[in-house]
Amino acid sequence: MNKIVYKYFFEFIVIVFGITISFYLEDYRQKEEMKTLSLALKKNLLNEIYEIEKYLEEREIAFKGDQKLLLALQDENLKVDSIFKIQDKPYLYGAALFNYRGFGPPVAFYNSLVNDGKIRYLESSDLKKELDLMHNVHYSYVKSNVQDEAIAQRKVMDYFQINYPRLFILSDSDKPNKTYAKKIKNAIDNDVTLRAILYQKSLAIQQKVVGFDRYKKSLIELKKLLLGDSEIIN
Repeated sequence: MNKIVYKYFFEFIVIVFGITISFYLEDYRQKEEMKTLSLALKKNLLNEIYEIEKYLEEREIAFKGDQKLLLALQDENLKVDSIFKIQDKPYLYGAALFNYRGFGPPVAFYNSLVNDGKIRYLESSDLKKELDLMHNVHYSYVKSNVQDEAIAQRKVMDYFQINYPRLFILSDSDKPNKTYAKKIKNAIDNDVTLRAILYQKSLAIQQKVVGFDRYKKSLIELKKLLLGDSEIIN
C-alpha cells in the first residue's frame, strides 16, 4: 500500500514540476519575445526621429524666417536697407505675406504603432509619455496655429489684390529688388488696416513657433531616451 502511495505521490510531484517548468519556460519565451519586439519598435522610432529632425531643420528656417520678416516690415523705425538685408527677393516677401507654412512631419511609423496597438509593447512609460506630448499635444498646438495663420494669410492676400494689386503680382520674382521691398514697407507703414491684418498673421506665426519649439524639445528628449537604451545603440 505504501509503495502505491509513494508511486502516485512521486508521479504527482513529477507532473507538478513539469507543469511548473513549462509555465516558466513559456513565460520566459514571452518575455524574450516582448523584449525583442520592444527593441525593434524603439529602433524604428529612432530612425523616424532622424527623419523628423531633418524635416524640422527646414521648417525652422521657414517659420522663423517668415516671423522675422513680418516683424521687420511692421517696425516703423526700421529702414528699408535693414529689411532688404533680411530678405532681398520679392518671392520671399510673397511667401511671408501671401502664403502660409504648413506642418506635416513624417510620422507614419508612430501612427502605425497607435493604430495597430503596438505602442503598448514599449516598456518605458517615460518614452510613451514624451511620444504623446510631441505627437499629440505639441503637434495639435502647431496645427491649430497654422489654421489661424491660413485665415490671416487669406485676408492679407485679398487686401493686397484689391488695394495693391501690382505688388501682389510682382511677388513671384526671384531677383533681388530693393524697390519692391521699399514699396512693400511704405504700403505697410501708411496703411493702418493692413498693419492690423499683418498683426493678426504675426500673432498666429508667433504661437506656431512656440508650439514648434515645444515639439522640437520633445523630439530631443525622445532621442535622449532612445539613445540612452544601451541595447539600441549596440
